Amino acid sequence: MERIRTWLLPVLTAALQLAYWPGRALREDDPAVGAVQLVAALAAAAALTAALAARRGRPVAAALAVEAVLIACLPLPQDATLVHALGVLIALYSVAVRCPGRTAAVVGPVLAVCEAGRSVLVLDPGAEAAGEAAVNCVLFLTVVGLGRSRRRWLAGRRTAARDLARAESERARAALTERERLARELHDVSAHHLTSVVVTADAALRLGDRKPELSAQALEFAADTGRETSAALHRLVALMRTSAADEESPLGERVAELSAGFARLGLHPAVRVAPEAAPLTGPTAEAAFAIVREALTNALRYAPGSTVRIDILAGAADGTVDVTVEDDGAAGGSPGGVPAARQRLGGGRGTVGMRERATALGGTLAAGPRPDGAGWAVRAHLPGATSPLRRPTAHHGPGPLHQRDLHQRTLQQRALRHRALRGLDLSDGAVALAVATLPVFAVVVEEPTAAALACGPAVAHALGLLWRRRAPWAVLCAVLATAWLAPLGLAFGMLSPDVALCLVVAGAVAECVAVYAVGAFAGPAGVTWPVIGAAAAGLSLSCLALAAADGMAQLAEDGGGVGLLLFLGAVVGVAFLPPMAALWGLGAAVRTRRERVRAWEDHALTATVWSAVAEAHEERRRIAVELRGQVLRHADAVVARAEAGDLGGVAAEARAGLSAMRELLAALREVTAPGDVPERRPHPQPVPVPS
Repeated sequence: MERIRTWLLPVLTAALQLAYWPGRALREDDPAVGAVQLVAALAAAAALTAALAARRGRPVAAALAVEAVLIACLPLPQDATLVHALGVLIALYSVAVRCPGRTAAVVGPVLAVCEAGRSVLVLDPGAEAAGEAAVNCVLFLTVVGLGRSRRRWLAGRRTAARDLARAESERARAALTERERLARELHDVSAHHLTSVVVTADAALRLGDRKPELSAQALEFAADTGRETSAALHRLVALMRTSAADEESPLGERVAELSAGFARLGLHPAVRVAPEAAPLTGPTAEAAFAIVREALTNALRYAPGSTVRIDILAGAADGTVDVTVEDDGAAGGSPGGVPAARQRLGGGRGTVGMRERATALGGTLAAGPRPDGAGWAVRAHLPGATSPLRRPTAHHGPGPLHQRDLHQRTLQQRALRHRALRGLDLSDGAVALAVATLPVFAVVVEEPTAAALACGPAVAHALGLLWRRRAPWAVLCAVLATAWLAPLGLAFGMLSPDVALCLVVAGAVAECVAVYAVGAFAGPAGVTWPVIGAAAAGLSLSCLALAAADGMAQLAEDGGGVGLLLFLGAVVGVAFLPPMAALWGLGAAVRTRRERVRAWEDHALTATVWSAVAEAHEERRRIAVELRGQVLRHADAVVARAEAGDLGGVAAEARAGLSAMRELLAALREVTAPGDVPERRPHPQPVPVPS
């Protein structure tokens, strides 16, 4: 499959070029196509195909080789490299995806200069060559921006894969690590005690005839030591029987063990659970635990290595639970400590899932940048078991929770205003520049003297696209509003009909980009589908306004003038519906796939971490069963024999307990052979989604 992906695009490009030229010329019996030109065209197609096939392994060399072949084809007719010129864009995209930003910043201008020189040699060294060079620059910048966006996506998938691999490695070692820790504790707690009982009892038995008082002392020592050993083992068994993976376990224990699991993956969690909240169980505790787990997963994804503060407080009167999870954004890599991915995708499935859990109990949840801008915060308010379940309403009363949320929202809005121009992607700037320059080039072709007048509406029409990821609905409204600049300019005599028509037709690209952005970034498909009708209606009205400003309003004096305008508007609006629906559907499909990939990664990471916790508990439970069945029985028997005055029985029971303990310690310290695979409890995982 990888080989097909590598060769498919180069072969298809070469086939299209050969079909166009010399194929079309040969079909038309063009005498200008000779044997030499035909051989040169075939050689160029083969060379370009080979160069593009190497774009994944050696993207820079492939890009330079493609440009060298195009320059070598200068003696051929212009049609001989028309499709081959796309190879430069394909190679440059591979450079942007697979090479560092500095490399792309060098290769892009080099290719642009080479293409400009080729344009001067092929075209007239005037406005036509300058226009093509400018178009090439815009195309190159757009391709580099799209390539960098793809590179960031792939980097995110690789980071998620590394996190999952680390979590899986930790899961594989969880039982062994727990076994080694418990072996140390068991040895320290009981091995020395049982050994001392055996030694003391044997010494008293050997010296009992000469020193009878040693027997009484040995029995007393055995009873005291046996009770101490039994109590210590009972405490250890009670701790090992605690199931942090069980929904019925106290909330404090579950959160502490979960935090320890994430700490082994590089986070630095600091847990503070109020005494009132630590013993909680039931639906409220389960929701609080799930919110903490999802928040830790997000912190591991977007801010690996950061310090995470976890606070769980409980109301003494009503039993409500307040959960706060904050990270310092140490590895966020964006201004203010808030990762750019979070700024755009803070409303992803993870946040939605946490909010749904809180809402199901009648609680509230807020997630977003911290007020100081350094990191991310998740705050949930959950009703307790004694609180009546309620659905959140649009209450705006003066309650303390509402005031706190309002204050937090105000601080976040201020922070976002200061960061409005930060973190903009190169791809966003490239798309906005391309959309702004296309109308200007169209005007230059039709009416060069009016290019300056066309710059203002073109820039205003495309400027909002810089924020198409952050605020797609607002960008769509801005684009539809600025589409009226051309009709207004025509109505007031500032633009000629040809210039206004070029601006409207070429500016429709901005509407297409905005519609795609709404489908891809604004929300689920069930919420964004009205954009199809809104965009079609907006374009129809702007075209209708252009027609009216161009003199068709004179038809209003006739009986059917208004009706004709309305009919034309309806026809144009219906004609715009299919392309708008296609663009929206493409954006919605991209959003769905992106959410599926991230949801699978988050679920797999959380499931793996929790599986490590569960497997460590399973190992503790198994050891607890063995302790209770063997060692504890002998420790209790030592006490019973000592109280009965049976020194020989004390020695025998202590020796049997020590033997059982040594067998258990030997089993715990046994190293699994390289070829053996320890039995693992399976944990559910969804079907993987390819990245």
